[in-house]
Amino acid sequence: MTAAETPLGWDTSAAADAYRDRDMRLAEQLIFPGVLRRLAGGSGPGRLALDIGCGTGAVAAQLAHTGEWTVQALDPSADMLGIARSDRPHPRISYRLFDGRALDWLGDDSVDAAVCCLVYCTDPDDDRLAGLTAEIRRVLRPGAPYLLADLNPAATGVAFSTLRHGEPEAVYGDGDPVPTLLRLRDGTMMTSATYYRSLDRYRSLLTGAGFPSPTVELPTLPAGGTAAETPAETRTAPYMILTTHA
Repeated sequence: MTAAETPLGWDTSAAADAYRDRDMRLAEQLIFPGVLRRLAGGSGPGRLALDIGCGTGAVAAQLAHTGEWTVQALDPSADMLGIARSDRPHPRISYRLFDGRALDWLGDDSVDAAVCCLVYCTDPDDDRLAGLTAEIRRVLRPGAPYLLADLNPAATGVAFSTLRHGEPEAVYGDGDPVPTLLRLRDGTMMTSATYYRSLDRYRSLLTGAGFPSPTVELPTLPAGGTAAETPAETRTAPYMILTTHA
C-alpha cells in the first residue's frame, strides 16, 4: 500500500464518490457484528437509534434490517447522504444533514441507543467532538448504550487487507494528521484524511461528557494457515469498539 495522493477530506464530493466504492469487508466482519450484538434485544421498531456520521448508510441499514430499530442517520456531508438515500433507502431510516455538533431537534432522554462508526478519526477538532459527545449523552435515555467504533490507535502503520492507518514505523501523537489508505472494490486505493487519537483521548472525550469509562473490544479474524499466509487482521485489530451507557 502506498500513499500516492493528497488525502481527501471527508466533506468533499470526491471523498463521497470514492467511499461509495470502498471495500467494506473488514468493517462488515469486525465492526458490524459487534455493534448489532450489543444492541440486540430491543422491544421493536419503535425504539430510536442514532447513527451519527452515517456516511453512505451502511450501519443504519444493518440496524434497520434487524427489525428492532427506527434509525435517524445523520451526517454533515450532503454528498454522503445523497448516496445513502440512493443506495440504502429503508422505511425505518430517516437521513438527516446536521452540523456535526448539535442534536438540538432531539429532546433530553429521548433516544434508545447511539452508534458512531469511523467518525471521530476524521475530525481534527477535539472541541467539536467534545460538544457532539455531550449532545449524545444529553439525548440518550438513562442506561441507553453508546457504541463508538473507530480505528485502533495501536495499529498505526499495519497493512491490513483493506486499509492502512498511517505510515509504517511512524509515531503519532494526539491530533496529528494521519494518511489512511482504503482499498476500493476495484482494487485501487484512496487516501483519506484522518487524525490520530490515543485510547486515553477517546476515554477522556467520553468521560468528559458524563459517560462511564468504556469497555474496549479489539476484534480480529480467526487465523488459518501459517503465519506468513494469514492477513494482519488475524493478529492485530484494525478497529476498536468502545461501549458505554448514559
